[in-house]
Amino acid sequence: MRRAAALVLIGSCLLPCAGMAASSNPRPEHPRPDFERERWQNLNGSWQFCFDRDDRGLSEQWPLGTGPFDRSITVPFPWQSELSGIGDDSGQSVGWYRRNVQIPPSWQGHHVWLCFGGVEREARVWVNGRAMGRHEDGYTPFAFDITEQAFTGQEVRIDVRVFDGANTAAQRTASPRIASGVWQTVWLEARPALHVDALQLVPTRVNDQWIVEAEVALSGPDGPATVDIHSPDAAFGSHQLSTTLANGRGTVNALLKVNSGKPWSPEDPHLYHLEVSATGADRQRDLVRSYFGLRTISRGKYGDLGHEVLLLNGEPLFLRGAIDPSWNAAGLSTAPSDEFLQHDLQLARQLGLNLLKIREKIDEPRRLYWADRLGVLLWQEFPRADCSSESSRALWTANMRAILRRDANHPALIGWTLFHDSDGIGGEQFKGDSSMQKWVYEQVGEIRDRLDPSRLVEDNATSRMDHVATDVNSWQFRIDDYWVAREHIGQIVSRTRPGSALGYVPGLTQKGEPLICGEFSAVGSAGGDVSWALRFLLTQLRRHAVIQGHIFGSFYDVPWQRDGLLRFDRTVKEYGYGEFVPNITVADLQGDDFIGFDAPPVIETAPGEELALALFASHYSGHPGPARLRWRVIGTDDLGRPVASGAQSREILWQRGTVTYQTPLRVRIPEGASFVGAVQAELLDSENRRIAANYVNLIADIGAAADLQGAPRPAVPANPSVEVLSPRIVALRIPPRAFAAVKSDPPQTEQKHYSFGNWQVEYHIALPDFVRQAIPSQMVLMAELAAEGHPRDSQPEDASQGPTTATSSLQVLLWNEEVTRVALSNNLADSRGVLSHHARFRDGAYGELMRRRIDLTDRSPLRESIYQQAFFPLVFRTEGPQTRLSIFGRRLGRYMIDPTLIVQTAKQLEQPVGFISYEPVAVDPFLAKQASPAATPPPEPN
Repeated sequence: MRRAAALVLIGSCLLPCAGMAASSNPRPEHPRPDFERERWQNLNGSWQFCFDRDDRGLSEQWPLGTGPFDRSITVPFPWQSELSGIGDDSGQSVGWYRRNVQIPPSWQGHHVWLCFGGVEREARVWVNGRAMGRHEDGYTPFAFDITEQAFTGQEVRIDVRVFDGANTAAQRTASPRIASGVWQTVWLEARPALHVDALQLVPTRVNDQWIVEAEVALSGPDGPATVDIHSPDAAFGSHQLSTTLANGRGTVNALLKVNSGKPWSPEDPHLYHLEVSATGADRQRDLVRSYFGLRTISRGKYGDLGHEVLLLNGEPLFLRGAIDPSWNAAGLSTAPSDEFLQHDLQLARQLGLNLLKIREKIDEPRRLYWADRLGVLLWQEFPRADCSSESSRALWTANMRAILRRDANHPALIGWTLFHDSDGIGGEQFKGDSSMQKWVYEQVGEIRDRLDPSRLVEDNATSRMDHVATDVNSWQFRIDDYWVAREHIGQIVSRTRPGSALGYVPGLTQKGEPLICGEFSAVGSAGGDVSWALRFLLTQLRRHAVIQGHIFGSFYDVPWQRDGLLRFDRTVKEYGYGEFVPNITVADLQGDDFIGFDAPPVIETAPGEELALALFASHYSGHPGPARLRWRVIGTDDLGRPVASGAQSREILWQRGTVTYQTPLRVRIPEGASFVGAVQAELLDSENRRIAANYVNLIADIGAAADLQGAPRPAVPANPSVEVLSPRIVALRIPPRAFAAVKSDPPQTEQKHYSFGNWQVEYHIALPDFVRQAIPSQMVLMAELAAEGHPRDSQPEDASQGPTTATSSLQVLLWNEEVTRVALSNNLADSRGVLSHHARFRDGAYGELMRRRIDLTDRSPLRESIYQQAFFPLVFRTEGPQTRLSIFGRRLGRYMIDPTLIVQTAKQLEQPVGFISYEPVAVDPFLAKQASPAATPPPEPN
């Protein structure tokens, strides 16, 4: 089960603001919590800076002290970013950094190292004019021993030249992710001559005993060395080992038996601390602090299942992930603050995710640290690289090894993806390039079998279905149609088995690798409502036992992809699920356990009918059961009244690590009026706590009864225009397009029968004689209205902002007399727009239900006019030249309601309760003008 206490409702919370990073020492925390020395000095903050547009800095020998440093830059933020203080996005490719630094006197007798977390893309470094070295790769750390130039207690001058050849204006337009320069922390570090160079910890479990294989790499002068491994937690006994360095290198290995080992998992991310010290012939001691988690990740059989599953610590793991661009508006590829990193991962937990897949980027170690702390699984995808030549492949291999070396000890990191969409390995041609296929196959084997056996490896995350060697058989899709998605997923599942060629290059076949959906969405890069398709796609993916995980298209919106679960500013989007199941959130659809209907997202039925609904449960948590299903029908009818049936419950089949289909659910649809609603389903434990929740929408239409009974539908409209509700109450329904006049600015260009965006709409309403003769005394006007109705218009150009939520003022008039004024929201579109989604209309646009009482007893002129005239004008008018109006009818939007007047009369109506007439109550505009010269048009708006 989820750790409910740790999940705080997102609401409209904002992430830590970008301004947090604008201090004199931004990102002050240690950059490597997994490899931390006591003696270090953070060099983030203000550096001198200049661009080298003509690339003359080397020939003019700027590192000797010259150079036109004309501005300052805030490290560690890319020079394109706002937080750098530069914000230059013009395509500059060469930048120079300079800073004077004083070496602490207390470092006397130690070597001084200058360390860089990451520089995009090629860095050359000088200290006091002397070249220290060069590094090529934007994602791997590097360091130089600057001891000969760095005297304790004195200042040194550091110069860094950064070249990013990929940073052209055209490339940045195509991919705003590109960020140049120093983008991770820079720091100084004091080390003895003999020091710990690397530490790799690989936990394994033998029966009930956890053992950590520790490999300590040493660097320094040749000769004997002693290594001590200590547990501050007393998790294992101390170890002392000896070795002898040769050619400046040495290695020791130890098996650490953990006492009463507590496994690391997303539900309980328990960490152990570790200290490693190395002592050489000079008796100086180097101490490094780290940590580890007891975690294994593998694939294999579980129980009597016929397919392989993913196994975390030997138990089934269902991946519920999202693509993480690891991007923000202010710092681009660099997080504004450590709190920002923590907050992102907390949001992932609150959304029900257990995995983030970092797209085409090796992230900074502190993101991995917070994932370790908070229990969020990570899967890192290697950055794009050109591997078309031997030299480029050698560089890729060297950088790959450096990345694996840096991130070896993070329990949250469970997998690597080597290439994205065949980029760098041939693209479309990869399927026919046997030489490149062989090289990729070898890299997968090298990582999986030797370099990092503690993680899963995916060769290529692609929609081209061109695997050669992988631990997960992944595929991708973007489909916004339920039936197409159902067919597509079904085809993938039916062709997933050992020996199948699906997903692999010609000549290779599946070997039983667990099937996961590596990326899915229904929304294109331009954005739109996420909520509707997310729910039915999740339901389709969870109903197949062979599928072992899914990764949604984006964790949050970014400029190049606006289909995230969150907005740009990390506030939660509107999903609208709570309309159909109280307090349900997207997290209830993304848990270890899942309940779902094997049905389309909307079922059209009729009041009083009985449905048999196929139901399934997907169970991957450690919850022992039994679990109980509770269900009922809820909705809103065509007069805005709530509809609800009594709740019922029963126990369900509960089998871990798979999907179980349940006895079909027989549901009686409430009788009476037409309504829009849902059959809600909740999984509950023995203490009535929710485990999971879902629903299927209903459109229960009285007019559908004839279809269900096999009889022809009546020639008249299914929805009555006049209906007597009680001896003195009658409802008059007005089709939205039955208007007498329309005025719009700009001119109306989209007049559809279900909705239109206009500035002013006028209806001419003819009361039936039997209503007028009963003397109307009160009216209630109901209509579903919105100021606009299309969410894509609200997407901001500035990625730091969320969608607009402006409102417009609506004036409602009867006979030129204002009867109410309403504030209307715009851009409403989420799962509540059931009717629009079902009609595939404008991303599920819907409006708000306006309900206003009009007391005619206090409006004598209006009452007399309504009584005496053949018709009266009803006008909806929005105020402001840029506003538009959407009036929804009974087959679009959120409610099955045409604009409706509910009229109460002073005398009893002549027609009986239940009387229905299909005669129109909105007068034909031509006849209306002829019939009533007394009717005057409303005044022009101001």
